[in-house]
Amino acid sequence: MHTNNSFSPARAWYALRADLWQQSRAVLAGAGSATALILVANVITASGATGGGFHATLFPLALIVGGLLFTSALFTDLHDKPRAHAYLTLPVSTLERWTVRLLMSTIGYAGATLAGYFLVALLGAGVSELIWGRSHGLFVPDADAWRTVLRYLVVSSVFLFGAVYFRRWHASKVVLAVSGVLLALTLLAAGLAGLLFPELIVSIGRQGHTMDAAPRLTEAIAVGAKIFFWAVMGPLFWFLSYLRLREAEV
Repeated sequence: MHTNNSFSPARAWYALRADLWQQSRAVLAGAGSATALILVANVITASGATGGGFHATLFPLALIVGGLLFTSALFTDLHDKPRAHAYLTLPVSTLERWTVRLLMSTIGYAGATLAGYFLVALLGAGVSELIWGRSHGLFVPDADAWRTVLRYLVVSSVFLFGAVYFRRWHASKVVLAVSGVLLALTLLAAGLAGLLFPELIVSIGRQGHTMDAAPRLTEAIAVGAKIFFWAVMGPLFWFLSYLRLREAEV
């Protein structure tokens, strides 16, 4: 096992090729299934196409749902004893091993989904025009699509950490853990609101006065949540996933 934290592009490229070869069957099966579902849905619903809402709805689903499931399964070899030995004894460092899986779960998946969805939409438009004389049109990423990509890059960091940390049922356990944390934060926020803004609690029982006090608290929570989401959450969970992978190699 390599416990050094050096980084060599050549070794990272070797690790990437090994990962792609090992997971090629699962990736091709998942990509093939997703392609078939998107293509069928595109063609079947094209007879009533009236606008561009189809891609605005389906692309985020393909990116986020598929991406989070893919990310959750990235470290299954780490938790399987026969496969773990082969994976952990690859001639690469922890940093290289982690970087490869990070790139696969973020830029790699997002880029492949953008390109793949464009090609499937192009094929679906051609088939739909032949059958129905109309289609959902081509997929051209707009501002909303790029914002969805950015959100995916952040949210996938939590599932990458879950993939390293949990031994099985990775996605389900991440969802349950996040739900529990959100519930705890909600209760904590309610308790703090009672201590810091007692007039807010009193105003809840008075009709017409609740909205006078609530905006101060909700605005502060919203700003804090945005800062945490965009500036803290991604780097935090990427770093935690690296630390957990490093522990697994010891």
